[in-house]
Amino acid sequence: MSDAQSGQDPAAQPMVDVIVVGAGLAGLCAANSLQARGRRVLVLEARDRIGGRVYTRRTASGEPVEMGAQWLNPGHDHMFALVERAGLELVAPMLGDSAVMLEGRVARVAPDPDSKRTGMTPFEVADLGQGLLRLHHLSDRVNDNEPWAEANSAWLGQPFDRWMRSNLRTPGGKAAFQHVLGRAVGLISPESTLIETLHRVAGRDLDSLAAVNAGLQQRRVKGGMAQVCEFLAEPLADQVHLGAVVASVTVGDAAITVTTAEGESFTARDVIVAVPPRVVDAITFEPALPEWRSDLVREVPPGNVIKAALIYDTPWWRERGMSGQVGTDAGPLRVMSDSSNVGSTLGVLTGFFEGPEASGLGRWTVSLRERTFTDTVHTVFGADVPTPLEYVDVDWSSERFTGGCHGAHFAPSVWTAVASSLGAPEGHVHFAGAEYASRFTGYLEGALRSGKEVADRITKR
Repeated sequence: MSDAQSGQDPAAQPMVDVIVVGAGLAGLCAANSLQARGRRVLVLEARDRIGGRVYTRRTASGEPVEMGAQWLNPGHDHMFALVERAGLELVAPMLGDSAVMLEGRVARVAPDPDSKRTGMTPFEVADLGQGLLRLHHLSDRVNDNEPWAEANSAWLGQPFDRWMRSNLRTPGGKAAFQHVLGRAVGLISPESTLIETLHRVAGRDLDSLAAVNAGLQQRRVKGGMAQVCEFLAEPLADQVHLGAVVASVTVGDAAITVTTAEGESFTARDVIVAVPPRVVDAITFEPALPEWRSDLVREVPPGNVIKAALIYDTPWWRERGMSGQVGTDAGPLRVMSDSSNVGSTLGVLTGFFEGPEASGLGRWTVSLRERTFTDTVHTVFGADVPTPLEYVDVDWSSERFTGGCHGAHFAPSVWTAVASSLGAPEGHVHFAGAEYASRFTGYLEGALRSGKEVADRITKR
């Protein structure tokens, strides 16, 4: 890979077929696909690494730790195929009891491989299952039968909260239902309508997320998800420029000129902007993009997440018959999971500070965030927990070229009104990424599909 500050004369830069802005999963997929079809491509990445929100970080002990996206769920067929093509192995979560803390009380929950759900009474499990089934059926009907949706628009416009109260009967089932939706699509505002929620859950595997133990069907890549991005980038070699912060995109009659903050200029027939919507707004376009896009960006705030990890001498929770999966209903750290590496003696426990808690903790020192994490571990597992060797975290909201994780949150009425058009091209300027995907929006699978769809569109044209 070449560095953007190469000192080359901008005028000497040859024209290529496609410039890709952003070397995340979507951008690399698009560039890789286009090059395989004979197109000349150039990838400009602002960071000093590839991957975007895929980030496998090495700790002081040399242990690879996932600081970004890591999980694959059933239905992520494109991702599974890519992992297989790259010759990588998948790892399943460790089996064992989960820990659930509700209203300050901690309970151990044994896994139930038959129902794939734990920690609820049979009545609550049945209630949750029926609620998810009804939601799936409605989502499929709305997305596959537009005449039916139009004929029932008044009913579909009811508050989603009202529909949920009418269709789930037990407190435990309703709480689990809300938790599953929150993990799948992010915060659902009280003002959200039923049809908006149905559009947001389209293509999501809610049933897998319903498992308290993080989903027995979830998989991660042995050695880190970053290897997938490296596999896509390898054929591109020197066509990936790191440290290239794109400042402007100027569309001319015969070509598009992309200029970096360092003053380098590159030209192409097509440009793929493969960065999150909030980051797109920081790039100057000439002529300007339609005003509705900028308005939409302001209505699509990114998620607020700090992903953290504690590294131990051993995965001590396994010795206690625990899976390392923890869910709580209060406090700054709501979710933990075992992310230890196969073949390593070290134990890795990852956790997420999310939402308002992440906003406050982002202003704290790293040592205070570490103490908050370890205090939560002690609360859940007891005072006799070993001392960690190391703590690492990434505050994704402070990442300039990401602006937040996991993905963007579409405000009420935004998705149905304009967000479905977010991935549409503006002439020869195209958009790719997890937020632009028509299915699996916000997931690795969505990013990969989006990159491939854009590459297909350019190739056909």
